[in-house]
Amino acid sequence: MNSIQPQSLKYFAEVARSGSVRQASEIFFVAPSAISRQIANLEKEFGTELFERSPRGMVLTAAGQILMAFVADNEKTIQNVHSAIDDLGSLKHGNVRIALIEAVSGSFLPDLLIEFSRQFPSITFDLSVCGTAQIVEAVVNHTADIGVAFNVLNRDDVVLHGRIFQPLQLICRPGHPLATHETVSMGELSDYKAAVPEKTFGVRYLIDQAAIEAKIELKIAYEVNSLQMIKNLVHRSDVIGFMPPLTFSRELQLGWLCAVPLSDRSSEIATIDLITSRNRKLPMAAAEFFKFLLKAVRLPTS
Repeated sequence: MNSIQPQSLKYFAEVARSGSVRQASEIFFVAPSAISRQIANLEKEFGTELFERSPRGMVLTAAGQILMAFVADNEKTIQNVHSAIDDLGSLKHGNVRIALIEAVSGSFLPDLLIEFSRQFPSITFDLSVCGTAQIVEAVVNHTADIGVAFNVLNRDDVVLHGRIFQPLQLICRPGHPLATHETVSMGELSDYKAAVPEKTFGVRYLIDQAAIEAKIELKIAYEVNSLQMIKNLVHRSDVIGFMPPLTFSRELQLGWLCAVPLSDRSSEIATIDLITSRNRKLPMAAAEFFKFLLKAVRLPTS
């Protein structure tokens, strides 16, 4: 194990991620043969194959998966070391990792990031847009410093710092039969085709709960992992969707979509939640941005 070079592990990890020696060589600006030689050295060191060479590309073996897990843990540890060292200095340098739902990527968060960056131009951000389930796991596993998610369920390893209430609403195209309703209940919607997010989205949990409580089965025509795609489908057809207001405020202003409040109780308690890990102190840069975020959305800092 002492003969393993850090560069070999970098090459190995990139081949594992991309599934291609050629792509890894382009990223590191080295010949493919150099990448292959380093992987061969690793396989010699461990006495087993780390990849299966197949028409689909380079696929990790069981041994390769174990080594990849080690590399991922090591990368996370190095990131934590960098963040800890940043704390010894000032906010002249630092990196903030945020996992966020798509709903805030087009609403208030970009403006806050730009404003914060004007004050601290050397602080960088890593932003990952994903569903609530992945956001919570990223925060718990410390691959994200801050999570902005939808209706996070209670967990012992997560700290909920604040909630922005965003009651779920029905969206439809202008001219849709439901567009002129003042309110609508989920029980009235069993005859309409719907476009909904996939089950990793927090908003999907609320949609399903409202349907269960109304004792109906929604006609799901599209299950999508993009809220923007849902809005496009709703705008161009008679399918309906369900989203918090922050998600479609721009389309509403432009007249591309109509929104109708849902009267179901489970829809009214929808929230966008700001979370961190209970088992980790935020690095200085992340803590400063989080304080800035809480103040901007008028939530108390903690």
